[in-house]
Amino acid sequence: MKRILRKMTSICIAIAVVATMGLTSLATENIDGNGNVIGDKDPAAELTSTLIIEKELTGYNPTTTQVYAPNVSYSYTIAGIDAQKVVTDEDGVSATTQEGPAGAAITETISWSSTEKINASAAGEANRKDITIDLSSVTFPGAGVYRYEITETCAAKEANGVTDGTIAEVRYLDVYVRDAKADEDPGYKIYGYVLFENNNNIDGRDDATTDTVEDAVKTEGFVKTDSLTADSYYTYNVTVTKELRNDSSHESNAFPFVFVFTKDAGVTGSFNLVSSLTSDPVEMTDSVTANLAHGESISYTGIPCGTVVDIIETNNVSTAAYQVTTTGADTNITDKLVNYQETTGDTAVEVNGTTVGAAGTDYDITFTNTLALISPTGVVLAVVPFIILLGFGVGLMVVCTTKRKKEDS
Repeated sequence: MKRILRKMTSICIAIAVVATMGLTSLATENIDGNGNVIGDKDPAAELTSTLIIEKELTGYNPTTTQVYAPNVSYSYTIAGIDAQKVVTDEDGVSATTQEGPAGAAITETISWSSTEKINASAAGEANRKDITIDLSSVTFPGAGVYRYEITETCAAKEANGVTDGTIAEVRYLDVYVRDAKADEDPGYKIYGYVLFENNNNIDGRDDATTDTVEDAVKTEGFVKTDSLTADSYYTYNVTVTKELRNDSSHESNAFPFVFVFTKDAGVTGSFNLVSSLTSDPVEMTDSVTANLAHGESISYTGIPCGTVVDIIETNNVSTAAYQVTTTGADTNITDKLVNYQETTGDTAVEVNGTTVGAAGTDYDITFTNTLALISPTGVVLAVVPFIILLGFGVGLMVVCTTKRKKEDS
């Protein structure tokens, strides 16, 4: 009996030791997040206290090209949020998020200006800049998961032709913190960052059905995703070609053109355009002038969608009366004739420029000046009426003579 009691006591002690070790392990096991992936537990790594996320401006143009950016500026704030959300890794280890301590900072402003070019295409091209989050001044009170809220602000987005994306202006950053190891300097160490679009509970287990990582949507920043659009800049292009017909003597003459730009209501910012005739940016003022001879063209690339363009040609050849035809524009305008002797042709066309936030169109417009060919004047035209009368008289005499012969017979 004594031997049995001693064996039972030993077994109970062993069970208690194992149970204690298991509980200790569960209590001290860290929630992962290293490498921005929940479920990859490697808390040994220590990450820098500086984190880079991104801001995207998507450029649109019917041609894959570069356009001058709009003047737009974004500022950011970061503050701890007492969300009290439950974060669970793929092994079922959970922690409740704590409010991020003070000291986190985003000091720079993210800007694009009309003097720099961005990429654009019909499908949209991502143009990204870095947002630096500095946590070096944060003192963490202990190990755990700390949540911050990042808020974006832009005061004059629409006024500068930028279409607001469908993404929200806030992001949520979880910072994973552990205690220092024996061979490290004392203090708490950051070993993981995860950025989300939504302030949700996080459940990384494979069989999770609600509040999953997918619901929170991990992201790189304020950027375009499969389901959401980033802030966008829509532009289009206009090309004008000059043609001259029946007047080879004036093919080298440069005909003046005026491009009148009327921005969409509410768009008050300044813009630059890419011109095919110069490498310098062309300021999109109320009107821009260009001179084109026969066979020459000019293109303006990166016109903000919603801008209406009126294109007016002036005849500076005083000795020629041209008939003018145009192709490729939305509307022919007859009330903007300038110094033309012939009013049978239009000298101005209009490009409607679609609407703000819509895909643009490439406009390829041709102004054709045709010198009308007229019949020679003088002897030929002078005798034509008499020839007609003479022919009529001869015909009448033939008829009368034939009739008279018939009567004599």
